[in-house]
Amino acid sequence: MGVTSGLSNMITGGAGSLSQLSGAMGGADFMMEMQGVKNEMQQNQVAKAKMDAEYQRINGIADSQAQAGSAAAQVKISY
Repeated sequence: MGVTSGLSNMITGGAGSLSQLSGAMGGADFMMEMQGVKNEMQQNQVAKAKMDAEYQRINGIADSQAQAGSAAAQVKISY
């Protein structure tokens, strides 16, 4: 019976080690996926910042055009 019990303990211990290894690999997969999500979020923030900068540039041009139009209208009215 001692041999059977020892063999059983080895199998149980091996199964426990495999379970821990599987859990660690599952955790690594999770971390890799989360890193991918984080990278995608950062890329989205960069894209948004670029779009915001372009929007500000376009608004600046529009404001300049509006001011020029207003100045031209004022000059026309004074003559």
